[in-house]
Amino acid sequence: MSEKLHERARKARLDTMQRHVLVCTDDDCGGSGVAKALRKAITAHGLRSTVSIAKVDCLDICTKGTIAVVYPEGTWYAGLKPSRVERLVTEHLRDGRVVTDLVFHRNPLAPGCRPPEHPTEP
Repeated sequence: MSEKLHERARKARLDTMQRHVLVCTDDDCGGSGVAKALRKAITAHGLRSTVSIAKVDCLDICTKGTIAVVYPEGTWYAGLKPSRVERLVTEHLRDGRVVTDLVFHRNPLAPGCRPPEHPTEP
């Protein structure tokens, strides 16, 4: 691989990444505000080196409100708003507890990957 690509991977913190959050930003979902709030909260909580946010056009499962999925656990959240982002960041991304009242599906992609501990199933 090219040295330029390796440098981009280093700058993107791929070697320290623990979680990747995909946020639907299609106009129908209104996720641009959620993605912006996520980036701000992740920075405020010192998680920039371990959590990556990616804006995607569509996650192909439209509902009312913004959808986001957290990997590697495969935890799918619905109805996200900028006002709910702080809970997602502090409870799930920082403390490792799923925000069960916002979860609608779970599907870990990697064998043996378990969701964070949580008190109850959604």
